[in-house]
Amino acid sequence: MAAGMQALGTSLGGFIARQRGTRFPRLVVSQGGAGEVEQPPSPIAGVFLHTDGPRNEMVTSRDLVLALHQSAIGRVVMLAADAGAGALGSVELGRALTRAGLSCIVVDLSGDERIAAAMGVGPNGPGLSAFADGRATLADVIHRDGRSHCHVVPSTGGRTTPDSPDAALVLAACTEAYDCTLVALDRNELACLPALLDAETAIVVSGEATRTGSLGPIGDALQALGVDDLLYMQCAEARTAAPTPAE
Repeated sequence: MAAGMQALGTSLGGFIARQRGTRFPRLVVSQGGAGEVEQPPSPIAGVFLHTDGPRNEMVTSRDLVLALHQSAIGRVVMLAADAGAGALGSVELGRALTRAGLSCIVVDLSGDERIAAAMGVGPNGPGLSAFADGRATLADVIHRDGRSHCHVVPSTGGRTTPDSPDAALVLAACTEAYDCTLVALDRNELACLPALLDAETAIVVSGEATRTGSLGPIGDALQALGVDDLLYMQCAEARTAAPTPAE
């Protein structure tokens, strides 16, 4: 496994070497923007592709896996609606994607070290900040989840600014190498969201709430940024903890 990880890191490192000095475009996806398809094959693929699909749809990680299989989306920005199970939504979805046969990596830009801990990365495991500081190669900061084939670039050792050139390079390299890149973003860093969006990026809010109307401040903040179409993933932990209240 170590040899395979090293080979992957070498490949990604070569990509980054070629891209050094390249200015990555920052594209803001708006309602009705890029990513058009004539007939979305999944009921929620319309939201993924920013077309006329349903809005503020509540889904499970299984629903998202099916939709990602059927769409052109290669990156999903994961936002936590709460400090509980929602903070680990990227871990749940990443594991579900790899179980379904998709290669997936979680790039943790949230600064929440619970993601690394949940995926078996120790507090001293090198993270994105070590790569940004030149203390580690990309191969060094890619870790494998202890419970699945999902990979993770943790935020151990310090937070890297989501809209930094180093974050952009790592995300671009991961997009080249993986079927899906999950970007865990702190809900207090929404100002950096436009730097992470392009025509093949979707936004998913994960949490414990049982209905989309209870998203609270993060839903209002996203609407203020012009994000009208998003998906809300109710985490498995919340679904099994208590029955969904009747409407």
